[in-house]
Amino acid sequence: MAVIKAVSGGASSIGDLVSYLIKDEKTRCDLMTGVNCSADNAVQEMEETKIFYDKRGGRQYQHFIQSFSPDEKLSPRSSHELALELIEKEKLFDGFECLVVTHIDREHLHNHIVVNSVSLADGHKFRYSKRELEGMKSVSDIYYKVLYEHPV
Repeated sequence: MAVIKAVSGGASSIGDLVSYLIKDEKTRCDLMTGVNCSADNAVQEMEETKIFYDKRGGRQYQHFIQSFSPDEKLSPRSSHELALELIEKEKLFDGFECLVVTHIDREHLHNHIVVNSVSLADGHKFRYSKRELEGMKSVSDIYYKVLYEHPV
């Protein structure tokens, strides 16, 4: 089962974060996917959404990490698919641009999910509660069981 945690944005910009996430030694091109944006242009598209809705202040993104134990027999592709399923099924992400990057540089596979702070659909800011984070973990567990039994 996955562990999901929200990571504090810190002082880095969304561009700095994405530059770190997509380093060649950490991932591969086939393990980077944009949802409601292109993986290659995610930062620019997210920034354009903020400009369009005139919401360039405050938090710029939300960063989640979905981690798996080294004992779990997931392929990098299966791990990546789990993050994509989570975004598709979890209503919290509806209308938001997300970038999913799976890291394969450690003993354990882990996915980084970067969510634009401004909704592409209607301009509202991304917010979640502790309860919604717990719900996210439950959704992830359901899809983990499905993919663990039928790895991609």
